[in-house]
Amino acid sequence: MDPLKIVQVTPYFGSRSYGGTERYVSNLSNELANRGHHIDVFTTKNSTKIPYQSYYQNITVHRFYSPWNVFGINPACFMLHKMLQLKDVDVFHVHSYIYFTTIQAAITKLLKRIPMLLHIHGGVGRPPYKTGFLKEFAKVFFDYTLGKFVLSQADVIASVSLQDSKLLEQTIHSNLDRIIIINNAINPEHFPEVTPKLQKELVVTYIGDLELWKGIPYYTRVIDKIIEKKQNISFWFVGNGSLFSALESKYSNEKRVKLFGAVDHKEIPNILEKTHILIQPSFWEGSPTTIIEAMAMGIPVLASNIGDIPRLLDNGRDGVMFEAGNEELLEEIILNAFKNYDELVDSAKKARKKIRKNYAFENVTTQIESLYHKLIS
Repeated sequence: MDPLKIVQVTPYFGSRSYGGTERYVSNLSNELANRGHHIDVFTTKNSTKIPYQSYYQNITVHRFYSPWNVFGINPACFMLHKMLQLKDVDVFHVHSYIYFTTIQAAITKLLKRIPMLLHIHGGVGRPPYKTGFLKEFAKVFFDYTLGKFVLSQADVIASVSLQDSKLLEQTIHSNLDRIIIINNAINPEHFPEVTPKLQKELVVTYIGDLELWKGIPYYTRVIDKIIEKKQNISFWFVGNGSLFSALESKYSNEKRVKLFGAVDHKEIPNILEKTHILIQPSFWEGSPTTIIEAMAMGIPVLASNIGDIPRLLDNGRDGVMFEAGNEELLEEIILNAFKNYDELVDSAKKARKKIRKNYAFENVTTQIESLYHKLIS
């Protein structure tokens, strides 16, 4: 096949980003570049000191300055003028429908008639957790106005989550016939298989954004109760976000809680290797990359039963699921994990092979590459 010129549009991009979407776009771009395609990445930056353009392999990254993030997650930037100057583009691959970057890509598609693949990575529908009226109203209003416009411009919609595809039909009335399920993915060679062994201390690790929708407030209340019981369990947080400072202050003198802050994604396998359990207490997810990474290594997973997590964990056979926000149940599950750790490891071993086969970027990229050619033809 002839090499294509592909534009990836994503709100964030870079190795220090451990959000699932950012890692997905980064890994996909690298895989496509290795296959000879020419990739332009349109993304944002939070500092004017970061250069506008950077180059490596067949990838050109264009970064547009965002002085602030709307509601803490949506970078306000202007890139439409540069998008409209693009020439000889074969396909637009636009990630997530809820960002200003996505809206500008949809306008470009409308004006330049470039084939567009819209990739959904979560965030569909009304926030399923307690939030302010303004944020909830803004999300619902967006879905039925700009969100609907973005979806209407997509020639094909891909989703990493079967649950999100159903939500799209229910909340925005998008036709399911236009939605293709493409699994979230990782590079298995970056996540070597391990056999976790529990000795005196159980290490429970959270990896991701430190935000309300990730369930951090109720999870920390569970941590506090377990610490009071003087159990030999430590809790690690890997990531940054609006709640980081509060957590840093809260646990400044607590040896059983460790905050890593922002780390390079290359360090994640090393952290997981020292982890006994990965926890994902979110209220809102698509198909969490951190769960796939942990499962690929054989690390047991405890996760809320939302989004595509039931599909990843085979409805609880490949990990332990709980209701998001149920503090008593989560406390009980963590304490039981300390007692029944060998059983969790056995389940994780069985799931490892499935994950490494069905969620590998080599296979997913081939599927996406085929989709590009169908769009062009």
